[in-house]
Parts: sequence; structure tokens; C-alpha cells
Amino acid sequence: MAQIKYTELPLPKPQMPAVTNIKKSHIKGLHKLGKVIIPDQPGYPTFAEVKPEQRINRMVDYMYEDDRGAILVILSLFSVLPLFVIRWKILFIDWGAKMSGIIGAPFKMLQIGLKGLVFTLYYSDHTEEKVIHENIGYDAKIVKKDIEQEKSNKIYQMSEIETDFQKAKNAETELRKLTVKERIEKLTNLKKIVLERREWIIDKIQGDTGKSRSDALVSEIFGVLDHLSYLEKNAAKALADKSVSTPIELMGKKSKIYFEPLGTVLIISPWNYPFYQAVVPITAAFVAGNAVVYKPSEHTPLTGVVEELLKQAGFKEDWVKIVYGDGKTGAALIEQRPDKIMFTGSDRTGRKIMEQASKHLIPVELELGGKDPMIVFDDANIVRAAAGAVWGGLTNLGQSCTSVERIYVQQSIYNDFKAEIIKQVELIKQETDKDGDADVGAMTLDFQVETIKNHLDDAKSKGAEILTGNEWDGKSKLIPPMVIDKVTPEMKVISEESFGPFLPLISYETEDEVIVFANDFEFGLSANV
Repeated sequence: MAQIKYTELPLPKPQMPAVTNIKKSHIKGLHKLGKVIIPDQPGYPTFAEVKPEQRINRMVDYMYEDDRGAILVILSLFSVLPLFVIRWKILFIDWGAKMSGIIGAPFKMLQIGLKGLVFTLYYSDHTEEKVIHENIGYDAKIVKKDIEQEKSNKIYQMSEIETDFQKAKNAETELRKLTVKERIEKLTNLKKIVLERREWIIDKIQGDTGKSRSDALVSEIFGVLDHLSYLEKNAAKALADKSVSTPIELMGKKSKIYFEPLGTVLIISPWNYPFYQAVVPITAAFVAGNAVVYKPSEHTPLTGVVEELLKQAGFKEDWVKIVYGDGKTGAALIEQRPDKIMFTGSDRTGRKIMEQASKHLIPVELELGGKDPMIVFDDANIVRAAAGAVWGGLTNLGQSCTSVERIYVQQSIYNDFKAEIIKQVELIKQETDKDGDADVGAMTLDFQVETIKNHLDDAKSKGAEILTGNEWDGKSKLIPPMVIDKVTPEMKVISEESFGPFLPLISYETEDEVIVFANDFEFGLSANV
């Protein structure tokens, strides 16, 4: 495998916080950029109406110096350009970002930087300026709180399961008669409602999960809005009839592909993203004309939330039936013989679902566990690579199937990378907060805390060195992020899915060697380089 070599550039030094002089030209350029990237839509607040200028200082003060300077220069330039020129430039950047390799990289960076700035300022709702921690950036003190929430689960009896499933089956005919355009109109309504009620939704998510508000906003609300926007733009085209070539033995005939609903889809979702993993599969099945039976996790059911939002968006009650309960409820629903099953969760439960579904020849779609590797080569920008590892490993406090759980760092930069990742982890603020000021929240479930304790004790007993987070008492759900050094393949933090805030570091010498390390695992979900 060929390795691309890049010219070494000096690494940017983080300056947190800065005091940025935001000028009128910057604000003017920001408003123009926002108007282009988020055009005015009926029923939605305009970019100007959310008053992004009240939050831009807070955002750019914590950027790296080079990034901050580039953003302010671009905003100043946009302040004097007409809207049609800015619109053309954004389209050009989007076009360039589709290119591969070195050519597309700067376009992708511009695309992420400009759109990330606008989207974050548009969707964030915290306009009050706060003193973070004088002269040192984010307060790294872990605020310990009891986030135990009493969960209200409605456990269904068998007769109710059969009745609700049959109601969804009976709705199939009505849903088939809806055009794709009519279904998309319901999704547009839903997107508007999610945007309007995001603070209420985040309250509910926090009550069930213990996440920080920013984590809930980014990982659940942003993801749902992005998904609904994608369906708005692409569903009609994706589901349209398509002409295809006809084989020579059928010369004189014409061939077309028609997309038809499957019928009733059963969706069984996990506890770690209770809102995102509800709305995304439900709406994907619905826009294709299917009735849906949805069973949330009994640990984070968000009782009544999805029903209320769908009702406000104009969904009829039987189009999406929500059934609360545990694994036995899920098994009972499979016995109703849905036309497809979508499950996200552990590989152990996934095997049980596949086995049960196979008896009825029900097609299944499974998204299961992971132990994702991240490979850092010696020509990487260490500050940015460390930031990527921290984000990838600690989003939702590591409770994600695609969390970075193994970080392989080339030996020549290992010590520098380790020092940088420790520095960034120690800036993290952890709390189940009420003002959006925390970076990460708590673990959701007691049994996951026990898993983390077990993996940590195993690593320590086999010689691992815990570089951050040593203050954890082994019981609190506010488990601090832990950078772990001197790990070996036989440790559970490397050999099993942890699903928690671990950042294990492993050194390697050659590219061939690290590919073997990264691939030497039973899970194959995602990876990072």
C-alpha cells in the first residue's frame, strides 16, 4: 500500500480563550452567509431572527488562532459581496468538496468550517454570555450529581401487542394511497416541530439518559433535522419509477423498476440515542409508504414524546404504533410476522432476533456492536488528530456503536500525541447540565457502569496506566474520560466493546503492522484514519 507524504507544517497552538474583536463587517458577512446557507422558509425563523451575533464571540474565542483568523477574513469579504456571489462561492465549495484526495481536502475544510459555523449559531439557543473559567478555558472540574431518573415504562400484555400490530397492518392500504409528495409534507411538518420544540425534547432526553444538553443537541436533534432534510430533498427521486436496460433475449420489450412499500416494518431501537434512533428509522420506513410498529428500549423509552410530535405533524395514530416493553415484548412483536425488522443494539440480541426472524423468513436489518480503531500516522497534524480522537471517543460519553475505542499511534509521534490528548481531555467539562455549558454528561445505565468498572480493573491488573480520570470512585455514573497508556491486546479495553469514555493508546511501527492490529477483531462497523 502506497503511503502519501505531505510537507510538514508547524502545528497550531491552541489559544483558549482569546478575546476576539468582532466588527460590524464580520456581523454583516455572517448574516449574508447565514441567509445563503439557511435560506428563509415559511414557518421557520430566519437566520437573522435567531440573532447569531449574540453567540459568535463565544464560538470564535475558542477556535485555534489560524482558524479564527480565516473565518473573520472570510466574513469581512462576504460583507461587501452581493448575495448571488456568495451563493455562487458556496456552490463552488460544495462542488469542490465532492472531489477526492488532496484536491478536495481544502474544499471540504471550507465547507465544514462555514456550514458548521452557521448551523451551530442557528440551532443553538444559549444567548447568555458566561465566564467559563478565568484564563484557562473550559472548567475541567467534574460536577457530580445524582442523575438517577425514575423511568415510567408501560409494559404491554399480549392482547394489546396483537391489537396494536393489527391496527398498523390495517393502515397499510391508506399509506399506499398517499403519494411520496404527501408523505414528504408530513416530514416537513415534523422537522418544523422538532426545531420549535428542541428544548423540550432535550429536557426529555436528559431525563432518560443523563446526557449533557450539547450532546443531546448535536447527536440527537442535529442528526434528526439533517436526516429529515435529506428525505425532503431526495426521497421523491429515490422512489421514482426507473427505466432500465432490457436484455437482448427480450428485444422489443421495455423494462422498468417500480418501488412498492413492504407493508409493516418493526423497528426495535437502542437506549443510547432514544430520539435519533426513533425518528430516523420511523421516517425512513414511512416515506417509502410503510406502516411502522416501533418498540423503544425499556431503559430510555421517552414515553409519549414521539407520539406527541408525530400527532402534531399530522401523522394518523395507526400509521406509527409505539409499543413499550422489554425484550419479551420485542419477541412477541416478531411473532406477529412484520414484513421487515430493523434492529440497532448489541450483537447478542441481534443474533436472537435473526434466529427468530429466520423461522418466518422475515428480512432483517441489523446494526450491532463495534470496537472501532483510529490510526494516526506520523505525518498527521497532532492537535487536530487528538481533537478527532477526543470527539470520536467521547461523544455521548463513548456510548455509541461507532465510538473510537482503539487509538493506534505511530511510535515516532506517540509521546507528543499522548501529551496533546491529555491536554484536551483535561479541558472537558462534565455534567448533566441545564444551560448547555457542559461538554459531556453521564453514563445512562447501571449495568454499563459495571462494565466500565470491570474493564478498568482488568486493565489496571495487567499493567495499564490510567493518565486521566483517576478520581472516579467506581460507582458514579459521571465517569470521567480516561486516557489509558501501556495497554496490551489481551486487556478487555482492547479485546471487548467497552461502550464508555475510554481512550486507549497503542503504539505501532509500520503501516502493514497497524492494518493487522486494526483488523484483528470480530466487529467490523467503522474505522478512522
